[in-house]
This record gives sequence, structure tokens and C-alpha cells, in this order.
Amino acid sequence: MFYFRILPCLVLVFCFALTLPCRAAAVPDVSRLKLDGQIDLHAQIVATPAIAQGILYVGAEDGNLYVIDLASRKLLWLFHCHGGIASTPAVADGRVYFLSRDGRFHALDAQNGVQLWEFATMGESLYSAFGLYGSPKTATPSRDAWDFYLSSPLVHEGRVYFGSSDERLYALDALSGALQWAFKTGGIVHSSPALSGRSLVFGSWDGAVYAVDAVSGKQQWRYQTRMEHGTSTMLGVQASPLIEGGTVYIGSRDGYFYALNLADGSMLWRHNVGGSWVVSGAAVDAQRVYFGTSDTNRLVALERDSGKPAYQHDSKVWVYATPVLLGDAVLGASMRGELFALHAASGKPLWSWRTPESLADSYGVLDFASGKLDEKRLLAGSMSNHTALEHIKRLGAFLATPLWHAGQLIAATANGKLLFFR
Repeated sequence: MFYFRILPCLVLVFCFALTLPCRAAAVPDVSRLKLDGQIDLHAQIVATPAIAQGILYVGAEDGNLYVIDLASRKLLWLFHCHGGIASTPAVADGRVYFLSRDGRFHALDAQNGVQLWEFATMGESLYSAFGLYGSPKTATPSRDAWDFYLSSPLVHEGRVYFGSSDERLYALDALSGALQWAFKTGGIVHSSPALSGRSLVFGSWDGAVYAVDAVSGKQQWRYQTRMEHGTSTMLGVQASPLIEGGTVYIGSRDGYFYALNLADGSMLWRHNVGGSWVVSGAAVDAQRVYFGTSDTNRLVALERDSGKPAYQHDSKVWVYATPVLLGDAVLGASMRGELFALHAASGKPLWSWRTPESLADSYGVLDFASGKLDEKRLLAGSMSNHTALEHIKRLGAFLATPLWHAGQLIAATANGKLLFFR
């Protein structure tokens, strides 16, 4: 069995809060988008950047938070921590917040990068399990190569909320970093919380979706998705939820995409994606909900009210990035280094662009005839999932979700390039 899987991105409700106001501005004909420039950070990027007041905040796996003025595309400052940054920053009230792999949650002055405070979790790590994906059940659990992201923070009414690999969702005082409460789950929390009213919703690697009270931290409800313990492959809620109109939309690694009632956590409907993980976040419009899949290589559009399929687009390779709605188009980004736009109502292709690295494919990662991954090539000899994944990243894979801001599309590649389209 081919065990490459994909995680994501993560698109957070907070990230949408940063970008949604931009959608009120004029949206171009996406079929005319052209590359307008790029910045090479020479560092892997998996987390979606954030934009606030014309400033781009980019966390990278070299431990740097890069802060770039979008008008000039010049670096304003950077902050270095002792672990990769796989968390989308949150910017609020003159501060920027993010979680890094060094087990520290950081709060910086957004103007100059001076650290204001930090909070230590009990440690950040990759998901691991004994016999993962059918590997030998040795004394040491295997690490999941597809666990790209850490939980990203959400700031609201003086508190900042985020999940941790120590199996907790934390609420801290946004000014001081003082602990307000911590909610313990049964698995690592790399899902990012979404908020509606006083309900904080997030997923855990114990396979559950939780809603907790944002003020007290007390559980409101818990919904359990399916669990598979034979190879620990089809389990865990790694995706981040989207809350819209009293409904929670969220994917799971159990092979289903769910619509849950925000009031009590009851299932409204679920959609079987054919044995594929759903790590992508969701986007919604008045009629449909859109998300990406891993092994089935799809951008899927479902009817919001019923979960019935509207259409599926074959992306050739996994989609971890969350779809983005731009006017009457839905934009997707895949792990083969491709950006593509579809007519949101019909699924008709409108535009696509691939990275030069993907087109060159110097290592032969992609099958020439199908455009999909060459599984035999990637699994040749003793190559591990971790090693093969590094080759895939070199295609300019998109793990971070693209952003639309002030008349330009901004996309970050896993091999460290910031791309600007107009």
C-alpha cells in the first residue's frame, strides 16, 4: 500500500478574518493572473502566512518569523526562535502570536519584533504511533512524515487560544501570557480553534471534535469520528474547523468530511471521500462547501445543506491547502506545485500555474503521462516517507494556503519561495 498522506493546512477562522475584508475589493479575472515577483527565503514554509495592515508575517522551518512590507516587498525585521515555525501567526492589538517547535508560544511587538512574553507548553512534536502505516512494531513509535502543522492561535477579547502536542487546548491572557485555563484531550492537538459566540471548536488526534466554552474552558460537547488502530493510519482530526451559519465543517483522517451542529455537536451529514484523509480546511459560499483531499487528489465541492456532491476536480497530487474563494472562482493549491482556479458553481477550470521546479521535475518525482506522483520512483530502495517527502517539497509544493490581499495573490511554497501574482 502507498502510505503517502497529507496534512494542512490549515486555514483558520482567524486567517479568514485577516483576509475576508480584502474580498470586498475588486477581484480580478483569475484567468489573467500572472507572476509579478517572488522572494526566496531559502527556508521551508508549511504554515500559512498572515497579513495585517499591509504587513506579511511568514513563519518558516528555519525558526525565523519573517516580516515583510507588502508595498515594497522588503524585509522589515525577523525574529528567530529555537525551533521551526509551523503555526500561522495571529496579529492583534499591536502584537503577533505564534507557536514554534521549540515548545514555546511567543508574543512579539508587531512593530519591531521585540519579544513581550513566551509561554512553555509541555513540548511540541510530530504525531507518532507503534506500527504506524504497517511499519514494524518496534520499541520506538514511528513519526508521521505528514504531520506538517502545529496549531495556530486565535485571539479574542483579551485571550489567545491555541492547541499543543501535549494534548491540550490553552487559553492565555493576551497581554501577559498568564494561563487562564487548559483543556486536556486524548491526543495531540494540531488542529486550530475556531470561535463562534462562546464556543471554541477544534479537533484532536484522539479522533474527536470538541467544543469548549471560551471563558471557562469547560466542555460543551464532543463528537467522535471513526478510529482504526491496526496501522494507526485512518484516525485523528488534524484539520481545522470552519464555523458558518450554526454549522461546523471539518475533515478527518478517518476518510470523511463532516457537518456538525454547533449547538450540540450532532452530525448533520458526512461525506465519504473514498478512504482519503481530509486535512485541508474548508471554504463556503451560499450554496457549497469546498475542501481538498489527500490520496484521492481532489478539490471537492459539496452542497452545504445536504452534503451531496456537486463536483470533484482531479488535482493529480494531494491538496492540503485550504481552497480560497475569489469572486465566482475557487482557488486550489496542490502538492505538485500547482495553483489552479475553477468556476465555483460548475467546477470548470479557469486557470492554472505550476512552479518551474515542478515543470522541470529534475528528480523524476512525477509520472510524465499521468502527472501524478511516481510511486515506484519515490519508494525505490530504502527511501522512507520522510525522504520522499523532501523530494516532493522541492517541486515547490503548496502546503500553505494562498492569500488574496490588495489586488494580489500571495502563495508560499514548501521550498521557501513567496510568489506574488497580479
